[in-house]
Amino acid sequence: MKIMDCTLRDGANVVGNGFSPELTRMMIEGLLRSNIRIIEMGNAKGLGATEKGSPAPISDAAYLDLIHPYLGRAEIGMFLNAKRFEEDNVAMAADKGISFLRLGADAGDGATTYDKAAIIKKHGIKVRYSLMKAYLLTPEELAEEAAGLEEHGVDEVTIMDSAGTMHPADAGAYVFRWKSGD
Repeated sequence: MKIMDCTLRDGANVVGNGFSPELTRMMIEGLLRSNIRIIEMGNAKGLGATEKGSPAPISDAAYLDLIHPYLGRAEIGMFLNAKRFEEDNVAMAADKGISFLRLGADAGDGATTYDKAAIIKKHGIKVRYSLMKAYLLTPEELAEEAAGLEEHGVDEVTIMDSAGTMHPADAGAYVFRWKSGD
C-alpha cells in the first residue's frame, strides 16, 4: 500500500491557497520523519493557479525551490487541474526536479486529458491522475475510464470524492470494480 499525503495541498484550502514557506518546510520534515514518502504540496488550486487568480503565499517556482533539499528522500509533487494546464508550467516544474504531477479532471473527462498526460510524461515527470467528482460515474464507468487513462500512460489513478458525499462502502465499490477489471 502507498500513502500519498495531500495535507500541504488540499489542507491549504483551510488557510487560503497555500502554506507559508516555514510551515511547508516544517510539515515536509514531519512527514518524512513519519515515513511518508509521497507528498503533494503547493497552491491548493494547483500548479498555475496563482496566474489564474488564486494566489498562494509564494509562487509555484518558490514552492519548487523550497522542496529541492527533500527530493532524494520522497516523491514530492503538485496537483495540476487539467483546466489550468500550460506546458510552460510543466516544463518549469520538470526543470526544478518535481517528482510527479497529479493531473485532475472531472470523472468522465479522462479522454480529453490524454494529450496533457503525454506532455507531462515527455518532460520526465510521473503522472498521477485524480478522477475528480468520482461519484459522477458508476463504479463500472469509472473503472473503464481508469483503464483508458492507464492505456495512455498515466502511472497511477486516485479517486477523488470532491463533495465529501461518498461513504467508505461507496469508495470500496469503486476500488473493487477497478481492481477486479469487471
